[in-house]
Amino acid sequence: MLFIIYIPLILMILSTTPATSITPGGMSSVKPSPTTTTTPKLVLLDRDGVINDDLGAPGVLHPSKLRLTMNAGFGLGQLQRAGYKVALVTNQSCVGKGLITEKDLSNLHIRLQEMLLEEDRNAKFDQIFYCTSLQESDDHRRKPNPGMIEEAMALFAGDVDVSAFDNLFFVGDTLGDMEAAARAGVPTRILVETGYGRGIMGKEAPNDDGAVEVVNEKGSNIELTHMAENYDDDDVSSNEKSSIFPMLYAKNFSSAVEWILKTTTTS
Repeated sequence: MLFIIYIPLILMILSTTPATSITPGGMSSVKPSPTTTTTPKLVLLDRDGVINDDLGAPGVLHPSKLRLTMNAGFGLGQLQRAGYKVALVTNQSCVGKGLITEKDLSNLHIRLQEMLLEEDRNAKFDQIFYCTSLQESDDHRRKPNPGMIEEAMALFAGDVDVSAFDNLFFVGDTLGDMEAAARAGVPTRILVETGYGRGIMGKEAPNDDGAVEVVNEKGSNIELTHMAENYDDDDVSSNEKSSIFPMLYAKNFSSAVEWILKTTTTS
């Protein structure tokens, strides 16, 4: 186990495998407001295209290129104020390809966390999981494989009853995100229009905050099959494709958060 300390930021880096998870700690002296949920929930998020803009290949390689999606910090802060646990789950093969180092990636995540806190004082991640492996490695941790999500569920099992249907959510922008979540047993999977979501669905998501569209296999199969054939970085395997249904389609991460909070506080 390797510890790297930044002042005033501390990151615990677990580097026992090429694919690693990091935990931001001490990034803000402001504690979240008292919880408003009666039962703790866990929300897992993809990074590029969900929290920050997706630049396409080869990805975000420098902190100066980070741009938050609309109201991302506010959405994350809302989840924290409601007492949710929130973790980032992201493929970062740019490290495996040698384009940046793991230290560079850590610096990116430090800056990302700073930007989120600048937007909302409670906007922090409880954990960041990342996989640096290349697609051809078939690493169990690399999405669309479920390894990182399974790790997150195990890590937070002491705080969240991950077996309860309405306690676990995944928000992503690719079919690979949806498949990884489905294979890990995440019951509520939300595809956002930002990033690759619009290209997958071929249409806009509901425009109202907190509004989602339920996407079933019937009527959406052609578009999703076409997308899987054209986005090889996060392809959905043919034997798993149907498992991503049903899923939800939202305008962006902030709108997905609005829906999650409305649903869980009224259920």
